[in-house]
Amino acid sequence: MNLEQLKQLAAPLIPSYAPDQWPPEPWVWSLPAALVLVIALLLWWRWYKRTRTRRYAYKELEAIQQRYQESQDPQRYLYELNLLLRRIAVRNFRREKVASLTGEDWLDFLDWSRGRRRSEDPGFREGSGRVLAWGAYKAEPDNFDAESLQQLVKTWIRRQT
Repeated sequence: MNLEQLKQLAAPLIPSYAPDQWPPEPWVWSLPAALVLVIALLLWWRWYKRTRTRRYAYKELEAIQQRYQESQDPQRYLYELNLLLRRIAVRNFRREKVASLTGEDWLDFLDWSRGRRRSEDPGFREGSGRVLAWGAYKAEPDNFDAESLQQLVKTWIRRQT
């Protein structure tokens, strides 16, 4: 190319704004914000549905404890605890496996499903949960520590839901 031809070329177009302008327009920010919000809502909904049974069981456990404190009826307390544990166990395990368990077999199942974690309470078979085997069916249930039993049941519920 010679110099004459270069002079005939039009002047380059210069944009009226800088192409690398920062920050971008506000609507551009709304897209990632909306995406993050949708993801957060989906995660929250998934967590909410997953822990629904746990929240219900904790609420029921508190109601059982409240009724026991008001009535001081150990038979009813132990019966209601057993019933709550059975409902959760039937929900999580096969009905045929859980429904027929009684006494020592029931306690063994509760300890097995609780897991092998070490804690201050040795569990259902050897700890404060031992009274659940037959306590609800005796006229005068053995003395038991309601607080440690309540904590043991709460721990079991946490592991199951």
